[in-house]
Amino acid sequence: MIFTIADIINSIAGVLRERYPDYPVYDSPNQQGTDFPCFFIFLMPSTITAEVDGRFYRDLGIEVIFVQQRNIVNGNAEIQAVQEYLDENLEFFRYSDGGGEPVPLHTYERQATTEDDELHYQFHIRQRVSVPREPNPMMTMEENNVSVKTK
Repeated sequence: MIFTIADIINSIAGVLRERYPDYPVYDSPNQQGTDFPCFFIFLMPSTITAEVDGRFYRDLGIEVIFVQQRNIVNGNAEIQAVQEYLDENLEFFRYSDGGGEPVPLHTYERQATTEDDELHYQFHIRQRVSVPREPNPMMTMEENNVSVKTK
């Protein structure tokens, strides 16, 4: 399975579309023509740590932002409903790289805040990954005729 940021965003967008099929999901700031209510998915600070044998530990920070019209009736109730849905469906979510069966990914450090009538839902995804590489088998072996002197 290939683990990419684009596939992470698409998999999370799939979770959002399951419950909110009419709400657009954007993966970058939208300057004009934003349809409300909607979701934005952004990367937060992330780290990559090298491990043995060409493996890496990726800690990806993700933020899902729910935006609706300001000062609407029952706006807080909608924010709370969205947060409940995210709490229930983003502890584990189905990750797909476009081929094969989706696999469950676990999220860590989930937290939610409300600012200016927007829900900011943040979490981390932590995975060990390896970069595909060509094997480099030994083609020849040098012979070393060293002897040990004895008294």
